[in-house]
Amino acid sequence: MSEFTEADTGGGHDKQKDPGQAMKCDGSAEDSRLDGEELQREKNVRQKIFSFVFRFAVSVAFLLWIFKSVDLNIFSEIVVSPRLLPIIAMIGFSVFYVFLGGLKLWVLFRCFSPISLRLFTGYFFLAGSVGSLAPSIFGDFTLIGLARRSLIPVHKSISAIIMDRFITMVIAFFIFTPFTLIFVLPVKPLSIMVLMAILALLFGCLIWSFVRFAPLLFDKFSVTKTFWESFTLYFKEDRKNIYANTLLGGFRGIVSGIALIFALMAANVSPPFFSTICITNSLSILTHIPVSLSGLGIYEGGGLILLESLGLNREQVLAGLFYQRAYIIIWSLVTAAIWGVVIAVKRFKKGTGPL
Repeated sequence: MSEFTEADTGGGHDKQKDPGQAMKCDGSAEDSRLDGEELQREKNVRQKIFSFVFRFAVSVAFLLWIFKSVDLNIFSEIVVSPRLLPIIAMIGFSVFYVFLGGLKLWVLFRCFSPISLRLFTGYFFLAGSVGSLAPSIFGDFTLIGLARRSLIPVHKSISAIIMDRFITMVIAFFIFTPFTLIFVLPVKPLSIMVLMAILALLFGCLIWSFVRFAPLLFDKFSVTKTFWESFTLYFKEDRKNIYANTLLGGFRGIVSGIALIFALMAANVSPPFFSTICITNSLSILTHIPVSLSGLGIYEGGGLILLESLGLNREQVLAGLFYQRAYIIIWSLVTAAIWGVVIAVKRFKKGTGPL
């Protein structure tokens, strides 16, 4: 009996030690988790730094090639004496172009929240300025963060941005690019149209397969499931918003081409209207390739090659592209500065308001 009691008591002592050991185990697990999160953050920072350095290097390489391929003396004479009225017109159409971008994206966002067009346009202008100075994905993150202030969840913002980007790329590739190829390639137009028709058919089959089988993948995780539900909402209930976004996207493409035409006119060159509009939208595809800083260098290099194939002077074309890029950078800095002042004033008023 006594032996049983001692054994039982000894077991009780062992059990009394278990909470301390459990706390040590929990502490070790928590430390391991924190170390893992810290390592992941450091890895993400390194990846972002590498991405920025790589994109910067690509942009610099393209710019060096561009300036090496032109006569810098002729270019400098042209670029320092722009025509004023075309510059003003370029700025006006460029601002209208950005507004149309916000409008067509607002059409998709309003499916999830009754956000006002004025407020969303302000968000879009700020996000656009960030995306013009840094990789475009930072502009998307800025817009998603601002949309959260209007109670629009992240997964719904992402679905709207992806749908808008998808429609923009389809318009540029399947509507404008075939005509660009007809203008710049020494092949029969019928051959290009047949090729694009085959590509469109294959692309349609790919999209049909993706829509059909995507639920099998996205339903496995709650986050992806909610995203897919928001994304497919456009096809099931709100197709009119897709149609509106598509029409606005096509009109916006024409406006972007007109802005470039005025930029080239500022450099004392008169480009052909329709072909320049098509080339401008084809160039927009290059800006979505994530290998440079917001298309810097790639857009200008592609524009130099395609516009020169129309018989335009290389130095004048580069000057027009320079005006357009300079406007984008100045507009981005001014917009970011204005928003910074507005946010600082609002925070100051909140801090000094009545208690």
